[in-house]
Amino acid sequence: MGLFSFLKKKNQAPADTANPADVPVNGDHNSLLPEPGFHNNGASIDTVYSFLQFDYESRGYNDALTNPDDSYRNDNVNLLKQDLFILFDKSLTYYEGLQKEVDFHITSRERAGLIDLVEELKIRREMVNDHLSKVRTMREEALQGNGPVQRITLSYQRGFMRGLSAITHTHILQKKL
Repeated sequence: MGLFSFLKKKNQAPADTANPADVPVNGDHNSLLPEPGFHNNGASIDTVYSFLQFDYESRGYNDALTNPDDSYRNDNVNLLKQDLFILFDKSLTYYEGLQKEVDFHITSRERAGLIDLVEELKIRREMVNDHLSKVRTMREEALQGNGPVQRITLSYQRGFMRGLSAITHTHILQKKL
């Protein structure tokens, strides 16, 4: 340990501070951090929203540059839809389990006479039920091809079309006649 080592520690950022560079940009949404205090393996409603807000237009553009085939585009759109449904299922399973866990704690803490804690747990149960309801609603909309699936599909296809256009402009339209 050096004499002035205490100065170095003051200038370092705290370990739990989120760095924008740490947010995944490669589409790996399972590596996103869950809600604070929850151990949900990336299945919170925040993870669902992060998946829905991802930049699929850029992904479609890059995919078109890689393989400008319509079947490749359709396969990737279907994969995105399947990933979304997997995330919905993970989220529903998480919130249904959390709902049962909170209900158990409410029952057992009521028996113990912990009134204030029971009230806090009831508020937590309402929040869990709200999140569960939102995820179920989004899943139903997605099953009908509306809402979140439509946004992902349109965004990806727009990017893919831009990629196809860029290929045409680069390889055909910019050639001298």
